[in-house]
Amino acid sequence: MTTIIHVVTEGATERAVGWALYERGILSAQGQPKPPQWRGMGEREGFEQVIQALENQLIPTLRASGNQERLLLIFDQEDAATAQDRAHVIGQRLGLQFNQNQHHNNLFEYRDPNLHVMLHVSNAAIPGIARKDFDGYILILLQGNGKTNLAQCLARVQIPSNTLLTKTEQELPDLMQKNGITWSHAKSWIYAYITVFQYRQSHVWFARDVVENADEQELRKVFAPLIAAWDTLL
Repeated sequence: MTTIIHVVTEGATERAVGWALYERGILSAQGQPKPPQWRGMGEREGFEQVIQALENQLIPTLRASGNQERLLLIFDQEDAATAQDRAHVIGQRLGLQFNQNQHHNNLFEYRDPNLHVMLHVSNAAIPGIARKDFDGYILILLQGNGKTNLAQCLARVQIPSNTLLTKTEQELPDLMQKNGITWSHAKSWIYAYITVFQYRQSHVWFARDVVENADEQELRKVFAPLIAAWDTLL
């Protein structure tokens, strides 16, 4: 018997990556995501839109079901000082008192007889980039132990992987630094990979393809908090 887990994310990348993790078996099949393919709640995305949809629609509906519904939330830490600070803001907006997980400082839990919520605050740490968000996890994979294989899988040009990686990891960042510009968001660096690899789709599908081709152990390490959030809801 599978457990229905309602999934709400702040952006499209989290949904595409979450679905890829589920399809690869990184997230246990004992849970069944709803919507089935981690689709968004509406036409518009962003913190305010998602919070309002949760506050006005989904959470009241789940509470009225008569069962203890499971809900997974994925939000970015962004410029908050800590993941706990971000969780506090989200909890205040949604009327939920979150407790921090003992093993992962970016996981927070709320539970009552009608609702069990796990909040995952994406806080990937990238040297030189203050803002912490979900895109950082993709960058960690791109620069991890499996980076050569990922370059071979994702590049759309017939150039050696090491040459491509040198350009994305060193030459482009150095060029920006020489012009007095540093990466302010992990997504900016991801776009450098997309450009050098001549990948011809959006960053959302690029992130999905990174996860579909990454080493399983790397995925389990990078997404350990998300896996723990999912397992807690089962």
